[in-house]
Amino acid sequence: MSAIEETTATVPVLGTGKDTGDGTQPSAGGVHPAQPFPHLPYGDALHAELTSVGLAPDVMEAGVRAEGRYGEGPQELFLRAEWLPGHEDLAAPHKVGVVLQWSHLTGWSLLFGDDLVVLDVDDLAAPALLTDAVLEGAVHGVSMRYLPPEDAARWEHALALDTALTHLAEPVGGPR
Repeated sequence: MSAIEETTATVPVLGTGKDTGDGTQPSAGGVHPAQPFPHLPYGDALHAELTSVGLAPDVMEAGVRAEGRYGEGPQELFLRAEWLPGHEDLAAPHKVGVVLQWSHLTGWSLLFGDDLVVLDVDDLAAPALLTDAVLEGAVHGVSMRYLPPEDAARWEHALALDTALTHLAEPVGGPR
């Protein structure tokens, strides 16, 4: 049997955080490859976009999971934005609550109660695109077939996060 060790950082719903890093030079997009949570700026950008359209989530989380009894397995970074059942910004038929979730290993999906809808978007899709998917899901729920526009954009700092994720995937001690 395996366990999953999980570490999270809950982002306050009332505002977005600022990635300060611990280096002397700012990095592109605030993404710091050596930090355990290089995806926090992505979560901040998503939270800011959701809030700007009046769809502030009840809970916003960012964290890292690792499989295995003592978390010695591969690491998985995740983001979660959750609207609890009865959230006033959700359409009436979807009072089960909605979760927008991301994993750097599996990409983006929406949960409506126990029903999962995988979003066919870039793993580092632009926050505006994800906000559009949540709004579409709030109307159609599990029957949604979200089709992103053909010119769907990636997050403006996706390249920096891609680099950080590459460093995360390298074995301890560097590439072999």
